[in-house]
Amino acid sequence: MSCYHWLASYPKSGNTWLRLALASLSKGGQNLDFRSSELFAPIACDRAAMDEVADVDSAALTLAEEEAARPAFFRLEAAWLGKPQLRKVHHAWTRTAAGEPLFPPDVTASAVYVIRDPRDVAISLAHHHGSSIDAAIAFMDDPAAMLAGGSGYGSPQLRQRLLTWSDHARSWLASPIQPLLVRFEDMLDTPADSLERVARHLRWNPSASAIAGAVEATRFDALQAQEERHGFRERTRAEVPFFRRGLAGGWRDSLTPAQRQRIEASHGEAMAMFGYL
Repeated sequence: MSCYHWLASYPKSGNTWLRLALASLSKGGQNLDFRSSELFAPIACDRAAMDEVADVDSAALTLAEEEAARPAFFRLEAAWLGKPQLRKVHHAWTRTAAGEPLFPPDVTASAVYVIRDPRDVAISLAHHHGSSIDAAIAFMDDPAAMLAGGSGYGSPQLRQRLLTWSDHARSWLASPIQPLLVRFEDMLDTPADSLERVARHLRWNPSASAIAGAVEATRFDALQAQEERHGFRERTRAEVPFFRRGLAGGWRDSLTPAQRQRIEASHGEAMAMFGYL
């Protein structure tokens, strides 16, 4: 069955913000409670889910074996769950060594791809990882870049190929899944319109009041206040808030001219395609 709605993005591009808005929208625009244990649109690379559904010890697999098993796992999980599922994805759209799509079109209902100016992504990625901005820029330009790239033992997530920032975006947008493209900057400028576009693409039929409620519930200052009171499960560094600034164009006061030029030299072609140059 066509089960999955993939919510895909390069890391630190607005995926979590969109998922929280959809979580509120799914409940009619209710306020969020970060104390809740409910997982809305969990990540597609959850190791425990693969181990349970496919009855494997995925941590013992090589990267090639792990990736080869993913399409079969998604088909098994789709049959097991039997209803539409939203899944967060940071993995690039790739194929296994045998040529099979990692995210099988036959169990895909739809996909959304969230993109953000890579100059802002570099700053947010550096803060999130606790690295320098130069290191974040190099990571975004590395065709071998991965998340959870080490040994499977001790990692709650399966390994995720990112490719470069440009190739990540191109991989999804050129895929047969044909995702809806949503820009982080448009989510900031016209949040209600952007959320409605996504909801319609997911085949939801929300009311105007529910959309307005979800937009209000996920204002950046509201999310910051929730995180300050209750913490946030996706925060990786105790001393750095997950919801840090939420700005478009913050790179202007954070990048040196040399850093900006490095990003534009590496990704200028893709940046122009998406309106960032």
